[in-house]
Amino acid sequence: WPVTPIKAWCKGYQLDPAHALVLSGVSDVSDEVLKEVLSSVKILGKTRIIDKRPDMTSKTVFVLVQTVTDVTEQTLPDQVGIPGEVGPWPVHVIPATKLKQEDFQAKLLSFLEHEGKSISDVKELLTPSSLDVNTALVNAISSLVDKCKAPSADIQSYRKLRMFSGVRPTPVGEEEYDAWAEQTTHMLEEWQCSDSIKKQRVVESLKGPAADIIRFLRAQNPNATADDYMQALETAFGTTETSSDLLVKFRQTFQSEGEKLSMYLLRLDKLLHCIFRKGGLQLADMNRLRIEQVIRGASPDDMIAMRIRMTHKLRPPPSFSDLLKDVREEEDMLQGRTDVKRKVMSKPVTSVTRPVPENKTDPEVEKLKRELRDLDRSGIFCYRCGEDGHYMRECDRPENLQRVNKRLGNGLASWR
Repeated sequence: WPVTPIKAWCKGYQLDPAHALVLSGVSDVSDEVLKEVLSSVKILGKTRIIDKRPDMTSKTVFVLVQTVTDVTEQTLPDQVGIPGEVGPWPVHVIPATKLKQEDFQAKLLSFLEHEGKSISDVKELLTPSSLDVNTALVNAISSLVDKCKAPSADIQSYRKLRMFSGVRPTPVGEEEYDAWAEQTTHMLEEWQCSDSIKKQRVVESLKGPAADIIRFLRAQNPNATADDYMQALETAFGTTETSSDLLVKFRQTFQSEGEKLSMYLLRLDKLLHCIFRKGGLQLADMNRLRIEQVIRGASPDDMIAMRIRMTHKLRPPPSFSDLLKDVREEEDMLQGRTDVKRKVMSKPVTSVTRPVPENKTDPEVEKLKRELRDLDRSGIFCYRCGEDGHYMRECDRPENLQRVNKRLGNGLASWR
């Protein structure tokens, strides 16, 4: 069998040609029979069947096999099979001399290119009477090239991605898809390396069904990029909701009773990133949509949300990190006041007979509520009836989904 097809076949599966062989003339037999035949050749050691391709000139197939040991024409039999049962099938490998010659040529050309030289510059170093390259010079250049091509410590030391398999429920020590995809997307943007190394690092973090998805993709498209890997995983394990569905879900996400505003922000941002991965919004629109939903969906009794509603128009929409930082600082300050108040209340005091004052609402809170109710509600509409001027939780009118969807569609078009 020609050497070139074997090399191309090995390259498609990222196999070392020195650890691969091809069987030709194989009839329609099962993998178990193939493995039995291969196991009978002790020099091969442990083997794995990688791929099969039909022979267009006959009704047989070629079989690509990976071995754990180096295979050469000198160490392998010309044919393998089980006498009287199956075979024999011819065995094809790339000659060892061909591999060594091509490996040295590739290293030499890469080294010369890195140094800004060419083959003609090497020839000038040789004496006119010397027709063959000196063996010592070849070994020295090959050793120098290996050192130059060795990966640097910065490339070798990188933070590995968390494991993901796609198994439900999520096993201990693994990540759910949304968390894994968000981290991986961020790391792919940060890594300063080639796309092949990015693909390798993504594959290292996969196992089980997720690894199978990438293996099938590589079989269909050997030239797939790291972004293609992520798109295939998104199709297999991501949400099936469209960007429009997720946008409606985002607009209907409100702060729960007793939930801190910082936790509500984290829930909103997770939904925003899902919409972004689906292509439902631009990165530049995320800050504006986030602050609009905080104003719309935060609890009306949340003191921090009240302050945001009153001051958000005084500055551009903040980033997620800036907004979360401000919210958490205010939460800590309010919690500190509460703790001090509890300590004071817990101290023993001398009982004094005094009339018990009536429980009254804090006048500052009432004042803020009145100011919020008087704010201009232009641009706000109900997600239940579709009318302006009030929220869905305040609505007592009949549900009108047709009007709501129409207004959401108009809003989505304007954002894009």
